[in-house]
Amino acid sequence: MFCEDALSSGIQFFMNNNPKSAVSWFELAIKEDSGNKKIYNYLGISYEQIGENGKAIETYKRGLEFAGSLKSAFLTNIANNFVIQGDFNSAIDYYSQAIGIDNNGDALRNRAGEYLRKGSYGDALNDYKLYLTVESAPYQETEIKRVIALLELKLDEFARNQLEEERKRLEEEARQRELLSQVLNSLSSAGDDTTNLSAGTETAEDYEIEFDIIE
Repeated sequence: MFCEDALSSGIQFFMNNNPKSAVSWFELAIKEDSGNKKIYNYLGISYEQIGENGKAIETYKRGLEFAGSLKSAFLTNIANNFVIQGDFNSAIDYYSQAIGIDNNGDALRNRAGEYLRKGSYGDALNDYKLYLTVESAPYQETEIKRVIALLELKLDEFARNQLEEERKRLEEEARQRELLSQVLNSLSSAGDDTTNLSAGTETAEDYEIEFDIIE
């Protein structure tokens, strides 16, 4: 009964835009019913609303064991809070976990944004395209399609630049091999000349040596 009262009070404060008071009631409720996924959800959101993103992350993580059908949403919320904290790699990791469960549309869109921030344009493009296929009414559809078009142009340019760089690299390698071949040929010729000079040197018997004997 106490749990229901605490949860009910927390929801009332939550709905009246008083997240700080809601947090206190939800914390009481969760002590009495630690397996209630709804309480973790409300509590996590309330912590977000008062700017306690670290505690929000901790709350959602505690609730993952009991999240059931909300697990993907919890993982996405954890990732969102990591973004706010500036931990973008952890955010991508949790978005990926959420996507692995049910192709979570919010996670796909948000992970695409993080890939875009990192300059991982191919990954961002793939996520945006998949997002448009899994969502029946995609959020910011027009803007996302514009970003997709820009990314495709960017990747085309990137591919052309890569091909040009590869062509230059191969040309430089060929030039270096040619120079090395010329040097080796030069060294080989110099060796032949030395051998010829040695072979043509007269023996000691061919010299007439005069000694002046001092008495």
